[in-house]
Amino acid sequence: MADPGRAAPLEEAAARRELALDRLEARMDALQFSLRTRRTSPHWSLWRHDLHETREVWLRLADPGAPAPLPTPPPEGS
Repeated sequence: MADPGRAAPLEEAAARRELALDRLEARMDALQFSLRTRRTSPHWSLWRHDLHETREVWLRLADPGAPAPLPTPPPEGS
């Protein structure tokens, strides 16, 4: 039989991880919306960079054993 004292922290950690994934997903949705609707904003490149980093964090949390994603090449002209 499983030790009930050990199960509670594991369930709590899993719940915190799911909450973090949900929050990161909501952040990605908001950033994607901003990128689509405000292309002329001076913050556009910052949002794009933030989206990329948020996506990397989400991927690491969603599948910790997966290999690191390949780096995104720099934009043309930089």
